[in-house]
Amino acid sequence: MATNGDPAAVAGEALTPAQRLMQKHSADEAHRTTVEEVEDEEDIKHPPPSAHLHDSVPAPAPVERDASAGAQEESAPLSEKAAGKQPMKEDQEPAASAAAKAKRKEDAVPFNPQSEEAFPTLGAPKPRAPVVPPAWGAKKPASGSTTPAAAAAATATAFPAATPPNGINGAANGLATTPSGASSRASTPASAVPAPVGAGMQRPPVTLPGRYRETLVIHPSMMIPRAQMKRPVTEVIRDINRRSKANLEMKQGVAGRLVIEGLGPEQAVRDALKEAARELYQKKTIKFPVPAAVRGHIIGQGGATINNIIKKSGAKIQVPRQEETNIVADEDDDSATIDVQIEGDPLAIQIAQNAINEVVNARTSTVNLRLRDIPAEYYPFLAGPHNSRIRDLEEGRDVRVQIPQYHMHGGRAPPMPESRERAAAFVPQANLPIHISGDRRAAQEVREAIEREAEALKRQLTAEEMPVERGRHQFVVGERGSSLHDFLEETGCSIIMPPMSDDSESIYIVGPADCIDEGVSKIVDLATKMSMTSVDVAKQHASAPEGGAGHARNLGRYLRQRQFIQELERQHNASIVLPPPSVELPTAWQVYSNDGKAMMRARQDIMNLVSGHPPTRLTNMDVDPFFHERLRQQHAQQIRENLGVHIVFPEEQLDPASTPLLLVYEGLPSPAEYEMPRRQPSARDVQLFRQALQDARNAIDRLVGSLDAIVSRDIETPQRFQDKLRRYVDRQQQALPQAQIPVQYRFNPQLQPQAAAAPASAANAAAGVRQPGQINNAIFSMRGPGPAVDDLAEKIAAFLEQEHKDELERGYTTTCDFPQKFANVLIGRNGATISKLREEFDVDIQVNAGKVEIKGPKAKADACRQHIINMGKRLEDEATHTLKIKPQYHRDLIGAKGAQVNRLQDRYKVRIQFPRNSPAANGHDDGDAATDAGASARNFRNQASDEVVVRGPSRGADQARDELLSLLQWTVDNSHTSTVSVAQSQIPQLIGQGGREMEQMRLATGAQIDVPGLREGAGAAGSQDPSSRVEIRLKGTKKKVEEAKKLLEERAKAFDDTVVRTVEVDKRHHKALIGSGGANIRDIVIAAGGPDDRRSLARMVRFPQQDSSDNTIRVEGPTAVADKIVSAIKSLVQQREAQVTDTVEVAPDRHRLLIGRGGETRRGLEAEFNVTVDVPKQSAMGAARNQVKVVGLPADVERCKERILQMVKEQEGETVAVPRALHHRVADNGQLFRRLRNELRVTVDHDRQTPPPKPAGANGRAGSAGAAAAGRTRTAANGAQLPLITDEQQVGEGTSESTAANETYSWEIVDEEPPLPSTADETDSGDQAGGSTIPWILRGPTAAAVSSARAIVEDALASATKPSATGYLILPDPRAYRLVVGPGGSQINSIRRRTGTRVQVPRDQARGEAIEIVGERKGVEQAKDIILGLVKGGAGGAGGKGGNGGRRRGGSGE
Repeated sequence: MATNGDPAAVAGEALTPAQRLMQKHSADEAHRTTVEEVEDEEDIKHPPPSAHLHDSVPAPAPVERDASAGAQEESAPLSEKAAGKQPMKEDQEPAASAAAKAKRKEDAVPFNPQSEEAFPTLGAPKPRAPVVPPAWGAKKPASGSTTPAAAAAATATAFPAATPPNGINGAANGLATTPSGASSRASTPASAVPAPVGAGMQRPPVTLPGRYRETLVIHPSMMIPRAQMKRPVTEVIRDINRRSKANLEMKQGVAGRLVIEGLGPEQAVRDALKEAARELYQKKTIKFPVPAAVRGHIIGQGGATINNIIKKSGAKIQVPRQEETNIVADEDDDSATIDVQIEGDPLAIQIAQNAINEVVNARTSTVNLRLRDIPAEYYPFLAGPHNSRIRDLEEGRDVRVQIPQYHMHGGRAPPMPESRERAAAFVPQANLPIHISGDRRAAQEVREAIEREAEALKRQLTAEEMPVERGRHQFVVGERGSSLHDFLEETGCSIIMPPMSDDSESIYIVGPADCIDEGVSKIVDLATKMSMTSVDVAKQHASAPEGGAGHARNLGRYLRQRQFIQELERQHNASIVLPPPSVELPTAWQVYSNDGKAMMRARQDIMNLVSGHPPTRLTNMDVDPFFHERLRQQHAQQIRENLGVHIVFPEEQLDPASTPLLLVYEGLPSPAEYEMPRRQPSARDVQLFRQALQDARNAIDRLVGSLDAIVSRDIETPQRFQDKLRRYVDRQQQALPQAQIPVQYRFNPQLQPQAAAAPASAANAAAGVRQPGQINNAIFSMRGPGPAVDDLAEKIAAFLEQEHKDELERGYTTTCDFPQKFANVLIGRNGATISKLREEFDVDIQVNAGKVEIKGPKAKADACRQHIINMGKRLEDEATHTLKIKPQYHRDLIGAKGAQVNRLQDRYKVRIQFPRNSPAANGHDDGDAATDAGASARNFRNQASDEVVVRGPSRGADQARDELLSLLQWTVDNSHTSTVSVAQSQIPQLIGQGGREMEQMRLATGAQIDVPGLREGAGAAGSQDPSSRVEIRLKGTKKKVEEAKKLLEERAKAFDDTVVRTVEVDKRHHKALIGSGGANIRDIVIAAGGPDDRRSLARMVRFPQQDSSDNTIRVEGPTAVADKIVSAIKSLVQQREAQVTDTVEVAPDRHRLLIGRGGETRRGLEAEFNVTVDVPKQSAMGAARNQVKVVGLPADVERCKERILQMVKEQEGETVAVPRALHHRVADNGQLFRRLRNELRVTVDHDRQTPPPKPAGANGRAGSAGAAAAGRTRTAANGAQLPLITDEQQVGEGTSESTAANETYSWEIVDEEPPLPSTADETDSGDQAGGSTIPWILRGPTAAAVSSARAIVEDALASATKPSATGYLILPDPRAYRLVVGPGGSQINSIRRRTGTRVQVPRDQARGEAIEIVGERKGVEQAKDIILGLVKGGAGGAGGKGGNGGRRRGGSGE
């Protein structure tokens, strides 16, 4: 019966004493302190390095423990504190399960002396990536070397079954390290050596300090035969044990294998086993390929890497030098390989090979392969139509495949099979390789796939040759023909065509035999789709001095070189094929086009072009090819600019020795502005051609003739000296002055040995003298001016003699110390510096751990040694300055292409290192050497983006730093920047023709103005939208930037306001809108507010070309101006549309009345009535001779017609007969005619009679010669000589200064009687031939004007018939004459009206001519008094401003 009491009480009653004692012990145990091994949370997140060695270093077997204790330990729960320190995952419960705790206990590692956590300096290195077979393993081995496969056959059991990737410091690298109870992880060696069958070495189940155990198993076939051993195996083992801390035991294994087991410290065991392997294994030598690009990485800095591998493996490793392999290391091509030779026992070979492969794998995770052994004829099929096969290969792989497009052979035609059914034996072309780049494994897979496909194509593809006209080749494949991909897709065949330099007509079709017919049919269709015509150039100039064919060849050379043929092809959309320049016949040019009209236009243009280039325009000139390059570089452009003669040099395909220079006259315009002539030149042009060509000949003759005669010389040189001799000659040529032409040289092929051999002395051999029967290696041929060739030959002879002497001293070796920290400077980037030293001093240099070994001739080796020592001292004195410079200033400090920084480096002998933009530049390779500083320098540490390092000799570094900081300050001051947004379409306008506008802005503002290029301004998408905006960058001082910005913003604002208006105007109105010389359109633009300069005006208003059918007038400018111009044009057009044309019958002899003097009358009519008056030309015939056309609005035309009729009718005129003797007196030397015309618009003519000759008198008056002479005599009124202007004025007593001045003048009056006509003349006054009168016909606009003019003439005639007097007045000071004339002639006109006389003041008053007064004697005297009064009043008012005499008199009077 159950109770509900206390369970303990119930249980206590039933327990035995023993059970109660056990229960007490359990209660005590619950309160006992325990220590638990619980992983810390931080240790789980960041495990120690030894935890990562689980896969590479097997853990030793766990120590056996008591089973019950273990069970109790596993079942014991964690305390709260211990459980709280455990990391909790999202998918886990807070408390760990029993299974997880059990697993953790199983994985717990007991005490391990190799643990890096417990003993950081004793643990193994971190694991490396597994060795992967290299992609270059397919390279064929060199003959005579042991391949890895061959070595594997002989050493199959020498290599262990397990080869962990840790190397010798990891899991024994070739030694079996399989823990007990675990199977070994087998791996295939990188050298393709199969895994050995031996058991290898076994790791002991327990790893305790000093108790490391490994086993080496040696196959009998790999051991040194016992007969060849220097001592027994047991003695070898005993000797190793005596010297080593490890203990080796030898056992006999299965099948005669020798098992050697080592026990002791781990490193000692491994060293002992390696020493045993060296003693017992046979020595082997293997070669395996590695990429040539990693040569430097295998060697390492100063040989550190390869020396470390040799030390660890014990093998001898040889890496060939670059000069020995003649392979240039290309980081972009991993197909170029070199053979690394390893010599030693199999274990050492495997360790060394694994270490080298680790270096290679670290550098070639991605590879670049070039397949050179696949024929190029397969390329189209490997790529597939439109590269479809390439896309299939790249899909799903991190790899890129590039197969060159091949449709033109390089001069070697594809081989043809015996029949179509047989495959063609195509030959690979190494210069056209297939490129494969990307992940190494993927690249290898693609390579294998391509090679398999190539093997299949080798059995399938055949070829067939098909002749096609050479000119039609371009229509088969190319820009004018089909695409090679389309042809392949349609026919299954590819095409191979001859190069342009080959005149062959053969086209080769490659493809499967069943597709060849379809390919042939396709080629026929493509080749025959174009029409063709020919132009025989030779026929047009068959009589040329060099013959028609020669002239055609010369013209073709010239037009090809000037690219005029391409221009003709673009103009006419045709193809023009010229014969090759090396072929004399045929001479016809072929023209192809699918448009018959375009073809004929092109043919006609070619014929015109040939006509414009007669033989007189071209001439040949023989010049030694030695001078061709000098003429091309230094004189051809000068001859073109000065003489207008273009020089055509021989093309590459022509022999320069047999091809003359071609001189072509083009004229003085620049080559860019030259236009091809298309008309037959005139005789004057021909003479100009000949003269210019002769001048060009003379100029070239002077240039060439001033040099020495050209000679040739051969020197025999040993084969081993060719490279050195070539470098020596290059250095000699580079040191020549710029004005001296270097000697041309080359090495000819090797000579054949002669039948009879004769000994040659050492001196002759050194001098290069050829001996009969001597076997020579090569001929060094020179050609140039005689003295230069002789000088170079002497230097070469001395060089060869010295080389022979140096050969005897090549064994001399010297050494010197060099600071190890500067070894990278001594070596240089990719060995550039040390290679330069080797070449310069002709020695061999090796650098190793601070020691430099120099081997070579003693003098050269010592000189090189001293140079290296000096370099080390200089580097020891090196100082380093780190400058903080903001990155935005780096570009300016570096300069264009490094100009600024290179200048500082060269001046101060320092290195200036700027940070590189590329993140990859922050690291450097162990095998790479230091580079020159500057913008391209490699960073040797993590250089901040704002740091610039100056490194060099302390003095130079200080100076370079100071100048760099000064340059920085200048850059900062001139680095104010700003931007201006302008329209994309405004850029050409801002730049201007030839950049003139932009240059003017830069000069005006002094700022740097950077205009974005077309691509940059168009944006990333390549858009060229004219409405898009671009940013113009300004840089300079603040003031200059502000000025430039203001100027650009003004122009941008004006341009943004610019609009384009178009107006349709019938072409018949264009001439009237433009006007004579553009006058009308200029008036329209100016009236609208536009510019008045011709260039801007022409840009603003553009009319279509005369030969164009377009009627659109384009107006571009500011909105307001453009709208006004368009409005004015429309208004004028509307007016002209409403205009009518009418005619007025006017006799031809009256036309001059409508035209007037200089067209003045006609222009007056047009301006008054707003019409156009067209007076017939004198050459007009028939009724049109009398018809005057009037064009304008109907009302204006009618009014103008009325005026014309009135002018013709009223201007019949009135006639006044004037005596011939008085003609000039009445006309007053033409003054009367001008007065009538100006005041009354009345003209005077004489009815086609000739006016009488002017009389001999001074003014047309019939006075005596004595009277005229009297007027020109400088005499005073009292008979004394007039004083000169510079004479001193003497004032006497009682005479005032003014009185004396007024009395010093000359006055003389002469009375004249008018001539009277004779009686005979009066009776025959109407005779025009010899009558005494001449008719004056007065014509004017109105009858009143004519009547007034008649009255004036009659008054003048009456005055002329009256007696008159002429007075001659000479004033002492010519400057007083201006007082007589007055402002605008006011005084002299007043004198004339008041006195009724004619007063004339001489133009040249300084010559002392008199003032002439003509009229009645009384009026003449009155005019004289008025003039003297004016002079007197003017002298008083201008006393202070008078001449020197006046000032002197004023001074004396005071």
